[in-house]
Amino acid sequence: MSKQAPNAASSTLRTRRALFGLATTAALAPLWAKPVVNTIVLPAHAQTSVCVTDTTVGGPLAGAPDNPPNCQVACEAEAARENALLCEVRETPTDSGTDCACDIDVI
Repeated sequence: MSKQAPNAASSTLRTRRALFGLATTAALAPLWAKPVVNTIVLPAHAQTSVCVTDTTVGGPLAGAPDNPPNCQVACEAEAARENALLCEVRETPTDSGTDCACDIDVI
């Protein structure tokens, strides 16, 4: 075996590491994908708002004024009539249809 100078040995090691890095990158490149980030951007005042339920209103969806298609629409209309912030909407299936419960924060 031939003896190499210390600089030549370290140069060979650096070359091997570089080749290993390139081979690894080439092997893993097809596996990389662009990250999927789902974010919702809210206005500054909405980010710090806290909804505190003052009251819960609701009832059968079938008898609601304006014949809304679902509880979300019914609760939004109720909150607007009360000049309130809608905190949460709950739907409960019953034998006679759907009951809606709307938690609202009176402004």
